[in-house]
Amino acid sequence: MEFFAIPISILISILTYLAWRNGRWMKESHQDTMAVLDRIEKGHTEARKEMAETLKYIAQLIVSEGEKTRQIIKVQI
Repeated sequence: MEFFAIPISILISILTYLAWRNGRWMKESHQDTMAVLDRIEKGHTEARKEMAETLKYIAQLIVSEGEKTRQIIKVQI
């Protein structure tokens, strides 16, 4: 029985170390993933702002072109 106790103790020590190292790696991976997700969210926010500005510009352009068209139609009538 003592013959098996030493190898089992060594295996338990190895498994404990591997579990500890894996936990540390998982924590680092989680932090890296969260950083990437934050960057993606910031990119989406910036893209939304740019899209809103573009839509405002297009709306102003449509209004100004509509006014020009109305003036041309009034002149021709």
